[in-house]
Amino acid sequence: MTGPILFYAGNEGSIEGFYDNTGYITDDLAPKFKALIIYAEHRYFGESFPFAKNVSLDAEHNRYLTVD
Repeated sequence: MTGPILFYAGNEGSIEGFYDNTGYITDDLAPKFKALIIYAEHRYFGESFPFAKNVSLDAEHNRYLTVD
């Protein structure tokens, strides 16, 4: 690969939603610069849960849901 890497940090939501709504990055920037796009999904949002989805937000598990 010879182009840059565009890293999209996302927000509190599923990665599919970000991909579907970032046309400027996918349709304009990446092709123009021959860039690779990497999307990150925050834990506890979308499908990215560190524990089973039905227990991830329980008090004993959500201690990992921090800004750190």
